[in-house]
Amino acid sequence: MFSEGPDLMYHFALEGFTMYTKQYGYPVAKHMFSVTPNVMRAVSEGSVRLASKDWRKKPKVDIQYFTDAEGYDEDVILSAVKVIRNVMKQPSMKSWFEKELVPGENVQSEKELSEYLRRVSNSVYHPSGTCKMGSAEDKLAVVTPDLKVKGVKGVRVADASIFPSMVSLNPCLTCMMIGEKAADLIKNDAPAACRL
Repeated sequence: MFSEGPDLMYHFALEGFTMYTKQYGYPVAKHMFSVTPNVMRAVSEGSVRLASKDWRKKPKVDIQYFTDAEGYDEDVILSAVKVIRNVMKQPSMKSWFEKELVPGENVQSEKELSEYLRRVSNSVYHPSGTCKMGSAEDKLAVVTPDLKVKGVKGVRVADASIFPSMVSLNPCLTCMMIGEKAADLIKNDAPAACRL
């Protein structure tokens, strides 16, 4: 069960992405590179909730990685690890490294890989979708198509939180587009005397 569109992206870094692996005792080398897979259209859903009425309190964040009933997210990331391992076995790549450090060549079964991935997976700094945009009839939508927060006057949201579903790339360009659209909407709503 895979998406019809792009559902996987790799980061290839000329450094070790060790922040999430080192804490579990995985090895680090002086010279290393990283290839990290990302599930671009994850199905699992987490939540962000207020911890209290005090705005200074950090919210309660429950990521819920790999919790979708169909196992889609896990299937995608397991396939990603198999693909990159195959790529790294190719003659043109073999001369660039001595061995796989993380999760390690001894981790081969899907069960072992799954345990590793569940331990070290992270959001790669692009969480989104907490203020879903949708139609007036969509009870789960927080934001209307013109970026206005439902039930609140004078407030719009113009960032990745309004994504009804995740885009298949890093969201930076999509966020810029949303910002441009927000500027047009605000300008069009302003009285004629205020427009430049």
